[in-house]
Amino acid sequence: MRTMCELCTLVAGKKVPYFTPRNDWELLFLSTDNYKGPPSGFVDYIDDQFATSIDLKRQPHEKLMETARKILDEVVEPTARKILDEVVEPTGLKPELPDDPQVFVRPIPDSDYSICLFLGNAESRDYCLDFVRTASGEPVDLPFTFDLFCIPDPNALASTGGPIVSMRPLQCAFGIPRDEISPGTEKFLLRDGAHCVLQRPGHRDVRFTVPILRRQPRLPMQHVDAHILELPTYVD
Repeated sequence: MRTMCELCTLVAGKKVPYFTPRNDWELLFLSTDNYKGPPSGFVDYIDDQFATSIDLKRQPHEKLMETARKILDEVVEPTARKILDEVVEPTGLKPELPDDPQVFVRPIPDSDYSICLFLGNAESRDYCLDFVRTASGEPVDLPFTFDLFCIPDPNALASTGGPIVSMRPLQCAFGIPRDEISPGTEKFLLRDGAHCVLQRPGHRDVRFTVPILRRQPRLPMQHVDAHILELPTYVD
């Protein structure tokens, strides 16, 4: 787990490494903004965004700085600091420690790429998958033409199987078009224990099963005011 401040600092540092946030509002803003202009124009850009966010442009010119400082100190900064102090467990943030035991890299046969599985959110039992160059470990988007599916457990009874689901990048679930995903950040969200098939034209299918997170021992069932009928959990 991390604080929002740690998370936003990490994200902002990757997006605009040439700029150091001057206050908590800027740190929060940078973590979600996608500035595409030149570094030389960034300060004017973020100042303009702040002015717009607090409706500052409607103020008379002589009161701009006085009003901005007052709103920043009394309203914006306390709210931003409260958000940044929250402890969160983000989904999709790849660990940066080398040899992390919860990162699994497996080469894809007949290619220069590997799948990389890493823990997304332990509470919701999620893993994330992206593709990396086998030689360097560098994340890449759309390294080749492929389809990724989650399929029912091949060893389960037909009656207990589920649907075949075509997977799309996590960013697409938030309405981000695939061609607008930041380079090297495309990833897929998978449940632990999921059975997956990677299909590529002209190649054999690649199958893998997402690792299952160990659970804490279940607590004994609480007493309920009811008659309990005992039935076997498994039958031959």
